[in-house]
Amino acid sequence: MGARDFQLTTPGPLRLYSTTELLNLPAPTWMIDRIIPSGGLVAIYGAPGCGKSFVALDIAFSIATARAWQGHEVQPGHVLYLAAEGGAGMSKRARAWLQHNGVRASQTNISWLIESVPVHVDSDQMTTLLERIQTEIENTPDLVIIDTLARCFDGEESETGDMGRFIGGVDHLRSTLGCTVMVIHHTRLAGDRERGNTAFRGAADAMLSVEKDGLDITISCTKQKDAEEFEAINLELTSVEGTDSCVVSSSGAAIKRDEEYAVVIEALSRLQPCKWDDWTAATGLSPSRFFRYFPELKKKGVVIKENGLWRIAG
Repeated sequence: MGARDFQLTTPGPLRLYSTTELLNLPAPTWMIDRIIPSGGLVAIYGAPGCGKSFVALDIAFSIATARAWQGHEVQPGHVLYLAAEGGAGMSKRARAWLQHNGVRASQTNISWLIESVPVHVDSDQMTTLLERIQTEIENTPDLVIIDTLARCFDGEESETGDMGRFIGGVDHLRSTLGCTVMVIHHTRLAGDRERGNTAFRGAADAMLSVEKDGLDITISCTKQKDAEEFEAINLELTSVEGTDSCVVSSSGAAIKRDEEYAVVIEALSRLQPCKWDDWTAATGLSPSRFFRYFPELKKKGVVIKENGLWRIAG
């Protein structure tokens, strides 16, 4: 066995690995199976009012109470939620979640910060926060949620240098606490992608897009660095009586998705081969709802386009 089959350099910063060591590194682990990678930088982004904070809150409570998240296994842990947009609205949402799920506040392994914190390495507030975490609370956070990027950002989001400082701050949190960091972020006015410099997307391990149509919410994966992108998750906002707030729920959403998915396929089967406009019109769905299913059908090779006309493959 050659020397390169053994440890090449000592553990620590800037450690060098042999190829054998590289191949023996542990596989990625998941905070939420195939959704949220452990130890990574994860983004949830969407337009204002799309429900992204409701999704983040549902994830936070699921991990903090060791409950599966929307059918996906979780790695339980302590959650730190930076509710930088204020505590009053978050209090209503938290009360709604607890009531809806029959959980007492004392059963949740979660800490709340209701002030904004500039996230970068030289931030005095972040230094104070880390000191409090390390000296005053019993559990080190496994997941830190920053809600929102805009409220915890020092500088211009479009500037590479300023975004780099924010990413550096996130990396400092990850390395100091050994945690996953989830950042809630807004989209551009056009709504087609997240706001700000592209360095943020480049640094992210996973990107989750949230879109809302009425009470229906769709979570799509637009980046998963070390795994396959997961299929869209369909949820709905459900009011919780007596709380003046809502929770996200899968009840009814999956059934509705299956029904509409079938409608899209049936319309094409009936008209094929046909033009795009004829196909979409025959479904009776709005363009936004149709586009919830079309990318998946095309990616899986269920539908194909030939000579300008669409048909079912095979």
